[in-house]
Amino acid sequence: MAEDVAMAEAAVTAPTQPATQTSTASKKRVRTPKTQTLANLTLRNPQWSYIHLSLVSAKSPSSSLEYPPLDALTAHLHLTSALSQFLGLHGGAIPIDILKLEGQDVWIRIPADDRVGFVAATGGWTGRGGEGWRIVGWSSWSADASGRDGGRDLFGD
Repeated sequence: MAEDVAMAEAAVTAPTQPATQTSTASKKRVRTPKTQTLANLTLRNPQWSYIHLSLVSAKSPSSSLEYPPLDALTAHLHLTSALSQFLGLHGGAIPIDILKLEGQDVWIRIPADDRVGFVAATGGWTGRGGEGWRIVGWSSWSADASGRDGGRDLFGD
């Protein structure tokens, strides 16, 4: 599918035959082979944005070990709360696909058009218990969302 292709400008070229030499009586002119572009493809508008978030608390870093690992329901409720507080009904309507949960980290997928509002809403949100979201990274082209290891942290164990 075209959505799965990495962002690139690709051109398929086919070499043409070099022109033959002109008559032997005149100066010999050899033309260099030219290439002909058969197709040109540029992916400009990705459909999805992949975001890596981490839930942080206002308490001391040593107390973060007391929190149980984040579950999908809690993550979804916190994200929806942040979006609703910042963007109202529009924020609450943004579809969120939770791809992976690991400890206090969550990897999600949202429509690319909503990424800017989503990052602003979650980055500025503070919950009742003083918790908040830290944006670790995002990407429009891979589920990696942080650029560290090519997505192996998303699908690897």
